[in-house]
Amino acid sequence: MEAAQDRILDLFLRLVRREWPWPVRYGLAVVFTLAIAALKLAVPAFGAQGPDLFLTIPVAASAIFAGFGPALLATIGTTLVAAYFAPPAGFAIALNASGLDVIGFFFEGLVVAALGAAARAAFRRTEESLRRREQLEQERSALIATVNHELRNPLASLSGHLQLASRYVARDDMRERVPLSLDEATRQVRRLTRLADDLQLISTRVAEFRVEPEPFDVVAATHAAGRRVEALDPGRQVTVNAPTAPLMVLADPPRLDQIFDNLLKNAVAYSPREAPIELSTGAEDGHAVIRVRDHGPGIDREERERIFERFVRGAAAATGSGMGIGLYVSRTIATRMGGRLYVEESSSEGTVFAVEIPLAPAEVELADDLAEVADTAKA
Repeated sequence: MEAAQDRILDLFLRLVRREWPWPVRYGLAVVFTLAIAALKLAVPAFGAQGPDLFLTIPVAASAIFAGFGPALLATIGTTLVAAYFAPPAGFAIALNASGLDVIGFFFEGLVVAALGAAARAAFRRTEESLRRREQLEQERSALIATVNHELRNPLASLSGHLQLASRYVARDDMRERVPLSLDEATRQVRRLTRLADDLQLISTRVAEFRVEPEPFDVVAATHAAGRRVEALDPGRQVTVNAPTAPLMVLADPPRLDQIFDNLLKNAVAYSPREAPIELSTGAEDGHAVIRVRDHGPGIDREERERIFERFVRGAAAATGSGMGIGLYVSRTIATRMGGRLYVEESSSEGTVFAVEIPLAPAEVELADDLAEVADTAKA
């Protein structure tokens, strides 16, 4: 019995919150009115009177399911039905007690229509408020999960470098490596501080991530990103294809590391254990282009833009952990640095994410000079 009641209630709620097109809404009013008129014609007990509360059913139903306009149409229709069954027979309204009853019924119908439409609007506002509250609760839970998602990599790296420093300091032949480990640990602390600021921004509707561009070698950053993956997942093969010479870009180093870590974490999560993760870096059209190739199931074409939205995950990630925040953060950061992040290609054999970062001015001039020399040599 309770299950049947729940199904009926669910059906009622669906009908009330549906945004029917206007032909359907006014059609419902006509159907309700004709149904009541037919019932009064078919059942003598209902057809004996003129106006009665029975005739307000189409008005109330039209107001609740379709709104005030259809309810007004139902009011006019049921008033005509009441006039037909009020003596004298027919649609003529005499200025007697019966005629005044019909006129009074019309105004009664207006009141019922207004009250029903107001109840419909109040229900929709309440439902929207509840839905918004549920959405906020989901986002709050997602934000808590985001803390774990975004802080795990720098915390693991910080812990690893501090452990290395403690080992190095205990050995006389390794003590020269202690400053390098401490420098890396300090860099990870700065990343954690920046991430704490980012999480505050993510909890709001508008996220304006702070970036501090400076010239640095993206080739070294690419190799460092590969080493971080190998340190966190020793059995994972990571191949890096990058120029031997430094390639200077104008960007925020910790921010680029953040993009690297998010992309590589996804690549590790969705690639088979035995499949390598491939990193490549090169210069193209005034930008450094970093590509991360995995060998996962691929991304459907219609999802290749949606996955960069906040709290959106692709179909392949639906059964995994995470809340759909890493790619959103990474694209936002890349855009803030004057670059972009996008899915370059994807198939059942894997996906390639590409990050474009502006080259440092000196690199752009050098690239232009080399292009000019090449054009001269061809001529």
